[in-house]
Amino acid sequence: MDFSNHKVLIIGASSGIGKATAISLSQKGASLVLVSRNEENLKEVVAQCTGQGHDYIVIDVKNGKDLEEAISSNVRNTGIPFSGFVYSAGQEGTIPLKFIKEDFLEDILKTNTVPAVLVSKVLIKKGNFSKEGGSFVFISSVMGRLGQPAKVAYCMSKGGLIAASKALALELASKKIRVNCISPGMVLTEMSSKILDSVGDENADKIRQMHPLGIGEVKDVVNGIEFLLSDNSKWITGIDLLIDGGYSAQ
Repeated sequence: MDFSNHKVLIIGASSGIGKATAISLSQKGASLVLVSRNEENLKEVVAQCTGQGHDYIVIDVKNGKDLEEAISSNVRNTGIPFSGFVYSAGQEGTIPLKFIKEDFLEDILKTNTVPAVLVSKVLIKKGNFSKEGGSFVFISSVMGRLGQPAKVAYCMSKGGLIAASKALALELASKKIRVNCISPGMVLTEMSSKILDSVGDENADKIRQMHPLGIGEVKDVVNGIEFLLSDNSKWITGIDLLIDGGYSAQ
């Protein structure tokens, strides 16, 4: 795929799926604006990207007003609107129901769900997104469709992201903006490796057995992201693409 003349905003770009997406898109010619609260990691990602002119924004996605200004400012300063948006920021949360507090639920939603909608609102402002249209891709989770004990907050937030993408797909179709979700199963990242290490060998084996094709690789998800960003998916909007190694087929 060729992403020359594409400018893509990636939120949650300092690690995992977001990082791998940035590096892969840069190799295919895309111009990138990367967002994360970790400046050191963002600098490392930019250094690994191919090509010139990539930019990064150091900000917490919960700071909605600052994030809005930073995105709009980038367009004003460069004169180049975005044509793609990937929301890959996420916060894991495993707490049994009896221990859940309201502020914990709000914190998960303010990271996993709310910013994707607010950034979408910023991007449709005049001049911020290509008049030719483009694509938004939200990274949800198989847990947005399926339940798991002690993950009510996480499941709720990821399910909300799927629902939001479908509503936005209908609302933004007239602007030639496609909006889709990807729901991965467990893929090998720093975060997932820590989870597997923390649960013990027996539970880690159970998690692996939940994926008939085995634990995935980040590239498996990146391939889906690039497909949904590209013109190859120009007649696809409002879907939730499951990339889960068969997890949800059981």
